[in-house]
Amino acid sequence: MKSSEKLLITALLLAILTLPACSSGTNSGEKREGTYSVTSLKYDSEGVKIAAELWLPEGPGPHPAVVMAHGSGRARKEFGNEMAQHFAKQGYAVLTHDKRGVGESGGVYVQRANASEENLKLLAKDISAGIDFLKGRPDIDQHQIGLWGWSQAGWIIPVVTNLQEKIRFTILLSCPTVTVGEENVYSRLTGDGSKVSGLTQEEMSAKLAERGPFGFDPLPYLKQMDMPGLWLLGEKDQSIPIPETVRILNNLIGTYKRDFIYKVYPGAGHGLRVNGALVEDFWEIQDNFLKNTVRIEFK
Repeated sequence: MKSSEKLLITALLLAILTLPACSSGTNSGEKREGTYSVTSLKYDSEGVKIAAELWLPEGPGPHPAVVMAHGSGRARKEFGNEMAQHFAKQGYAVLTHDKRGVGESGGVYVQRANASEENLKLLAKDISAGIDFLKGRPDIDQHQIGLWGWSQAGWIIPVVTNLQEKIRFTILLSCPTVTVGEENVYSRLTGDGSKVSGLTQEEMSAKLAERGPFGFDPLPYLKQMDMPGLWLLGEKDQSIPIPETVRILNNLIGTYKRDFIYKVYPGAGHGLRVNGALVEDFWEIQDNFLKNTVRIEFK
């Protein structure tokens, strides 16, 4: 998930430029931005300090909360600004963070073994520690904390739900349900969006089936997820294999009775964009999921 995520990060950075300024940097503090505030902070996780920002809507709460999980790149908390602003305006608290070893967070960013089981579980612990931090705040409704993530977060979020009790919902954008090995094979076949393989989708699926699953497998964790989940997927994704991801979701929904729903957008790639623009109902479908399926309540 390299070139595709670079495009996604570029798009997010462009979106960030249109947002109002928010507090960041080494100085903790609070700055009001209309209907919400943004506070810089740090919390402890596995021996290091994780730098984060907490977006809080107006009012005493307790507020429902959304915790962001990053993709595979050197992601910083600012990459979540567009998402955070949207949900903060809806009345949610939002926690974003600098990935371990990136920005102001301590620790080491793992590059070569980025998608190893060891590293994925470590990143999951960093997010779980952020949830623990939120649960200790009286202005957060600890029974209504959910997870939102892009891409590699599809392997991290299921682990987080295993570490935590009472995760209320998950929203997963362009997130794989296949193993790390299968995703790697698919990305090599497609060039991760940087080349045309000359293979049809059916031919690539045949090669994946021939190789079989290997590497970290999120399926055992997905089977245990007992909260509503929403997947948004792009039909033309060149980073994760959509037919295989959908097949696993259908099995989880049908056989294991998981409360999952998904939507595959025709013509959209890994960044969920068509002709450079986000898919038409990108925010609406998430808002409706939280209102009608999860049934989030505001106090």
